[in-house]
Amino acid sequence: MFDFFLGHGWAAYLGGVALYAAAVWLLASLLPSRLAMVGMFTVILGLCYSGSNWVANNWIAGTGGAMLYVAAASFVMSAAVVPSIDVKDRNSLRRLCGVMAFATVVDAVLTLIGQPASYWRNPLSVYEANPISKYSLEHGWWAYAAYILIWIAVPWMIAIRASRLTGWAIAFAFALGGLFGGSNWLFYVWRLGLQAPVIYGMLLSFLIVRFALKRDHKATSKVLSPNDSQRSGPKDTDQGITRGVFDCC
Repeated sequence: MFDFFLGHGWAAYLGGVALYAAAVWLLASLLPSRLAMVGMFTVILGLCYSGSNWVANNWIAGTGGAMLYVAAASFVMSAAVVPSIDVKDRNSLRRLCGVMAFATVVDAVLTLIGQPASYWRNPLSVYEANPISKYSLEHGWWAYAAYILIWIAVPWMIAIRASRLTGWAIAFAFALGGLFGGSNWLFYVWRLGLQAPVIYGMLLSFLIVRFALKRDHKATSKVLSPNDSQRSGPKDTDQGITRGVFDCC
């Protein structure tokens, strides 16, 4: 679609982008809240995947440049999401870390499936673009499995001990890294078409909305008596507004 608009000049391309953004915005405003969030996350993840590929491949920045792009995108996503999360909800970040672990494991499984038959006899014949993953794969699948466990455990521990914004940014970054790694196998190596990364991104978006943005009712449920309601100050009001914003989840 965008190739068509680009073929008619930059003005047509910008018009196509504006039309696409307006259509997404309108659709999100009409859909139920959870379904709208899944759709918005799918679009965001798709755009992040496209941008990271421009950085890595077209601008020859490699996986390092793509990782910087993913880190920046994850910080922006976290800055948009974190203010809507109740301050008493301590489990949302852990659930996002679970989504991060899922995406990382899927990428690892697809990486092992994608290795040539010769790899299982000679690990030095590994096929992998990420230099860190390639190094571990060269020492055998067991070394790669250990590396994946570390790749999940270390960010998880850092995320839950860091500030809320930093923790969410870390979890988002590693989840996006797993999504992009798995999508590259589906799109570039196995030639399953653009629909394969889109479906995978939609699945991950559903998991983010279903689990990471799930309101922790046990942590936030609190029934105020009439006297408590009268004594509540601006701080309690702000927390009530935050819970109201997050009620859609």
